[in-house]
Amino acid sequence: MITGFLHLHKALAYLMFLVALADVILALTAARSDPRAANVLRWAHTLGLLMAGRVSLVVGLTLWVQLPYGVGTPWIWLSLLLWGPIEVAAKRLVAPELKAVADGGTASGRLLGGVGIELLCVVLIFGLMSVRP
Repeated sequence: MITGFLHLHKALAYLMFLVALADVILALTAARSDPRAANVLRWAHTLGLLMAGRVSLVVGLTLWVQLPYGVGTPWIWLSLLLWGPIEVAAKRLVAPELKAVADGGTASGRLLGGVGIELLCVVLIFGLMSVRP
């Protein structure tokens, strides 16, 4: 069962990285002004990054309990703390800009800033989980 959780955790990490990268590409191109592209970005962002990340967080916490890592493992705590900016950027930067595009407006630089912050945090979390310093 632990092996399955490890594979699920890693697969979700790869999915989150690819979706975060696709979010940046969409934010740089059509999603800034095209409502259909913004809707694609919204769904990919919600399902592929946020929901997959939350499931990965639960699976990771389960693995933390099952594997021989202590409560004071700093790279795990840092990874948990790096999830916070992703949630904040999603709520404060990305979602309002995508709503503005869906309502017929255009997105500002906050959309690109939000998805950029999310990509950076996902890369840092992915790196911490891969290197395990």
